[in-house]
Amino acid sequence: MENKKRSRLNLTALLNDHSVEYSEGANGWINLKCPLCSDSKMHLGWNGMAFSCFRCGRHGRIEVLSALLDLTLSKTAQTLLKYEGHIKSPSSRLNAVERDLSRVLAVKLPYGTTLMTDRHRDYLQTRNFDPHRLILEWGLLGTGPLGEFKHRIIIPIIDGDGQTVCYQGRDISDRASAKYKSCLDKDAVVPIKSCLYGLNKCQGQDWVVITEGPTKVWRLGPGSVATFGVVVTDNQLQTLKQFKRRTIIFDHDEAGMRGADELAGRLSVFGGETQSLSIFGVTDVADISEDDAKLLMVRCQK
Repeated sequence: MENKKRSRLNLTALLNDHSVEYSEGANGWINLKCPLCSDSKMHLGWNGMAFSCFRCGRHGRIEVLSALLDLTLSKTAQTLLKYEGHIKSPSSRLNAVERDLSRVLAVKLPYGTTLMTDRHRDYLQTRNFDPHRLILEWGLLGTGPLGEFKHRIIIPIIDGDGQTVCYQGRDISDRASAKYKSCLDKDAVVPIKSCLYGLNKCQGQDWVVITEGPTKVWRLGPGSVATFGVVVTDNQLQTLKQFKRRTIIFDHDEAGMRGADELAGRLSVFGGETQSLSIFGVTDVADISEDDAKLLMVRCQK
């Protein structure tokens, strides 16, 4: 039978130092409230190797502790190093530290990712976007004719420290079976449905505009976030509840209107203000003009 190596993380010391409530169970288990699924009981367990929640499954330790301690991913990784315990070989400890941090500070982008070409820029212009502005504001990249993400605009998803934690690719060929293709969870620092696109540009504000996809965030600009679809996960909800004023602008179709109503209901239990807006005659907010987008964002801030 394979002998699984236990982590050297001194979790009890970390929890005590940060005043986090927990209980110690049988066989070395440490139980606490899961920060990723609005847990009201001690359903999250640490067995010395991994976190597992009876309600929402297994999670990476940096993802869990980032939510638990309310720290960015890179700051969480740096905090963990203080509680890693003694490792006999200094060089092996250094290598372990470098491996841990490298996973947090970088995501390997798809094969063939490079600066956007004229073809990517032309696609954006057909959608009435300014390619130069989007490159500067959102760091967009592109791929060529090879690889699993071929002929796509690559959309980096950035955390509060400016580090890429995931990505999504938007097809520009009109021949792909799926318009959007996302980084696999196993290759991401944070799974895409635990992310909010544009969150890094909402730092320090108490309001937010919530929409479905990156193109809508490009149109609305900083202050808006995308949930990558109308279904909002508990992890995303935990981030959204931190804003006191929330405006939901989903597509004006059956799925979008149903998703907006559901999200508004879920957010209402956290207090603050939540409203849902529809733009008359417009199905996709990404199709409105730049001037209308600016006016809309000003309205949502008030």
